[in-house]
Amino acid sequence: MKKGRLTPALFLTIFLARGFTAGDALAATRWLDIRQWSAPDHTRVVIDLDGPPIYEVPPPVNPLILRMNLQRVSLPKGKQEIFVNDQVIRKVRVQPVEKGGVEVTLLLIKPARWDVFVLKPFDDKPHRLVIDVSRPDLEEKEKAERQVSQKLKTKKTRIVVIDPGHGGEDPGAIGPARTREKDVVLALAKKVQKALDGTGEVRAFLTRRHDYYVSLNDRIKIAQEYGADLFISLHANGNPKRSVRGTSIYCLSLKGASDKAAELLARKENASDMVGGISLASTQRDLDSILLDLEQTHTINESLQLGGMALSELGRVNRIQFTQPRQAGFAVLKAPSIPSMLVEAAHITNPVEERILRQERFQLELTRAIVAAVKKFMPQLAVKEEGAAVESPQSKGQGTKG
Repeated sequence: MKKGRLTPALFLTIFLARGFTAGDALAATRWLDIRQWSAPDHTRVVIDLDGPPIYEVPPPVNPLILRMNLQRVSLPKGKQEIFVNDQVIRKVRVQPVEKGGVEVTLLLIKPARWDVFVLKPFDDKPHRLVIDVSRPDLEEKEKAERQVSQKLKTKKTRIVVIDPGHGGEDPGAIGPARTREKDVVLALAKKVQKALDGTGEVRAFLTRRHDYYVSLNDRIKIAQEYGADLFISLHANGNPKRSVRGTSIYCLSLKGASDKAAELLARKENASDMVGGISLASTQRDLDSILLDLEQTHTINESLQLGGMALSELGRVNRIQFTQPRQAGFAVLKAPSIPSMLVEAAHITNPVEERILRQERFQLELTRAIVAAVKKFMPQLAVKEEGAAVESPQSKGQGTKG
């Protein structure tokens, strides 16, 4: 973060150091939009600009006021106030200042921690300045509640974590009628959660409960904190060819994708962090390091079993695109000890499947199929636990796929 007053010379030095030209510095950046996304423990404020931002965050005088100054930014609509009123931010005030800048002020509910970073243009997204404001007390509360759920876990009660893909800044694939993947999979995830809870054999939890973005790495951490026995990531596929349709299942691979289509899909899903927005402090090293765990390859075989059972059930609901689970390096499936699968419920870019994805009846049919697969797979967990009691560390990972 840059603190203190920016002189013209320092402004230009910082600008050039970030890879921009002197010509870029002469033109004022135009303010395009501001919006916010509220999660249980943090709030994200996103500012869209038509050029790369230069900003400073002065040291706060009041712990409940976060102020930021944007340099050489034009504000077409003038002063505005946005009432957020969630658990983190009371309101956001935006106003022009002298010499062509903009002051952004966040009035907080309680003292909080913040992170400010810039996202370069990606797909249809412009330059973005992101302000993540987190309340440590709420973060600890969320984590504690997830860890308490592990006490529910017994041989008769299993924990399943359902992951609605995308969210917040990242809408996922968008259908011809503008249906957004993030909305469809959240609705489906809530139905799956309710149905699994209703079996009396499973307690299900979601990685996100509303419309906000969760990084791929955090989705894994959430599943681990819940003590998940299974992890199911829900998506709706997209394809430039609108005629392509069908349901498919994907699992992790550590040795390359099973085919080109799976590789391309993994790239698209792994790019979610670029769309949804994460800080430049990359989490990729953490994701890569877990691949060293020998338990991962055994987990992949279990995931393939689960995926095969799910395809058998889902084939009664919709056309199956591939008869076997495909594999690729999906970042969200990399929890080393949790069998995981990624379900592409249908192609939202296909007009017919977009329409049925929005239907309550189809979502309930998908739900029943996923629940049936989970119930069929549950005996495998008992076999795994019995085997773990007598299995030596050296025998793990032998004769596996991936």
